[in-house]
Amino acid sequence: MRWAQAGPTYGAEIMTTLAPLREAPLSTELDWPDRMTPFTPFDRDIQADPIEHYRWLRANAPIVRAGDPAAPLYIVSRFADVTEGLRDATQFHSQLPGTTTPPGFLLNLDPPDHTRLRKAASSAFSPRAVAALEPRIIELVRARWMYFLDAGRGDAMAEFASPLTIAVISSVLGVPVEHSEQMRDWTTQMIDYLGVLLRGVPDDGSADAGPYRALTGYMNNVLDAAMQSPQDDVVGNIARLRLDGVLTAEETTGFVTILFSAGHETTTLLTGNCIDFLCDHPEWLEFLRQPDGPGQFLNEMLRYRPPVHRLTRFTHEDASLAGYRIPAGSSVRFLIGSANRDEAAFADPDVFDPLRSNSAHAGFGYGMHMCMGNWLARLEVRTILETIGQTVRRIERDTTIPRVPLTGGAFATVGLAALGVRVERL
Repeated sequence: MRWAQAGPTYGAEIMTTLAPLREAPLSTELDWPDRMTPFTPFDRDIQADPIEHYRWLRANAPIVRAGDPAAPLYIVSRFADVTEGLRDATQFHSQLPGTTTPPGFLLNLDPPDHTRLRKAASSAFSPRAVAALEPRIIELVRARWMYFLDAGRGDAMAEFASPLTIAVISSVLGVPVEHSEQMRDWTTQMIDYLGVLLRGVPDDGSADAGPYRALTGYMNNVLDAAMQSPQDDVVGNIARLRLDGVLTAEETTGFVTILFSAGHETTTLLTGNCIDFLCDHPEWLEFLRQPDGPGQFLNEMLRYRPPVHRLTRFTHEDASLAGYRIPAGSSVRFLIGSANRDEAAFADPDVFDPLRSNSAHAGFGYGMHMCMGNWLARLEVRTILETIGQTVRRIERDTTIPRVPLTGGAFATVGLAALGVRVERL
């Protein structure tokens, strides 16, 4: 059996008292155009450039089953459905049934534990602590960019974005920068391990708990040192929560570990997406020289090419969304990368327009799990864009260095693993 059209007219509400809930079709049963393969989040070609698949899903199958037919993922692609699902913590849970979330890992917690921990942890980000970060971030950005600019060319990911974001989050958390490469490797391996442990990602045999234990152990030592004389900074404030008994030692360690890993991975990809776009559209350099240009450019890039493309939730009981039944025990992927390109939510969604009237995108997530560290990412990448605008006359691809899309894994993030760039000083 093949499906031609699935899903209600966008925006129409189907009352379950008037019509039975429908079963979402399998991706492989849909009548895909000849040029397109059925959507699966594990296809590396789709991971490299998923936008056309997103567009087709929104128009034809807003909720679809993909992946392993025996245990399919429910894929949600429209803005209204994605944001509704992410707001609904009653039907769509962050914790995989039958698992125990490591203490402090906010993204994988449900209320009431999530509510308690987020409220306590958010108090660590005082206005004074946040404001104190800006001079150091400006210093780090300018030093790393001028090094890249002086060279005139290079891999913008390996030689600029990655070492910079590691240096920034290390500075924020009081982590010695000389250990940053080791910690970056631990982070990558830890994410793979937690994907299997907490997200239901298929285990290919490479998942290893060792890097997770190494990184959390390192962060526990950072907090132990901070507790001796807590400063009015992010780590100092989190150390006080441990000293005051507001959070346990395990919770503060887990929270700082998540801050470190999320604080450089997604920001690295976002930085690369911005630079990649400027290589294709150098005319936007002039826009970055305007007072509000970098902030407006960044906000639109978060809609247009966000680094995070999907958020995962789980159903503990039978659920419904947009007229479809989602059985208990299902894994649901909310495609924020697709939601941000929804024609029903954004005029001309495939056009990059920093001055658009509707900028209420889901680039930093939605609902109670909206990214707590978005303030740091915005400050860091806005500073990068300001610095590029102030110093660059010309930017273009360096074709001697391959442009390599990030692929593999659970299809949580979209960006570049390598990006050759040539720059000329203003």
